[in-house]
Amino acid sequence: MSVNINGKSLSVKGTLINGVYYIPLRAAASALGASYNYVSSSKTSTLRLAGLELVATDACYVTYANDRVLFSTTPNLIMSDGRMYIPATSFAKATSLTVSKSGKNVSLSGSFKALAPASKFYDNDAVLWLARIIHAESSGEPLLGKIAVGNVVLNRVKHPSYPNTIYGVIFDRKYGVQFSPVLYGTIYNTPSYESTLAAKICLEGFDVSEGALFFLHPEISSSSWIPSSRQYKFSIGNHDFYA
Repeated sequence: MSVNINGKSLSVKGTLINGVYYIPLRAAASALGASYNYVSSSKTSTLRLAGLELVATDACYVTYANDRVLFSTTPNLIMSDGRMYIPATSFAKATSLTVSKSGKNVSLSGSFKALAPASKFYDNDAVLWLARIIHAESSGEPLLGKIAVGNVVLNRVKHPSYPNTIYGVIFDRKYGVQFSPVLYGTIYNTPSYESTLAAKICLEGFDVSEGALFFLHPEISSSSWIPSSRQYKFSIGNHDFYA
């Protein structure tokens, strides 16, 4: 797979894994004139350029750009050629470039601009409350399950039938308590690292929810209204999701 960055064709080819386009990070850094460092002990690459610090670790599903979390359903990988490859979409978001795909070719173009840092992008209260509801509702679920729960909350924030803030959605009592952790007080428990990570991934715009507004654990839920009146969409872990 050929890779072109701002008109420069990389001598190292990209690759396609499970439908995700990957690019070689060192070669991409060179094309932009960025510095690049690799630490073999941690299998971590760091790219730096004009206000951007991008960190990618082998087998990690998150690429960090100025401390923001860029998630992909397939991980960063050190391939058989010994080079670090990351999803082209993660690199593009970090650098504000646009990805174009055509068959086995991928191009990134536009004007470089470093991604706004976490300190200016994430609202601390939004992260805290979203992480708390994710943790309280899905502490034992896989990361994608946690993300889906966070997506449901954000879908409600955008929906006219619900409050327009994360805190408002969590504590909404218009039709009774919406989330059992509010009733039992577990909403105030300290969220885990992974729940906080899931919250930030949701706030970055990553969405697996298919528009779902409801979820439940069918083996322990006492609600019959959701399965009987809402459209089933999918299941992740122990949760079923409904629109």
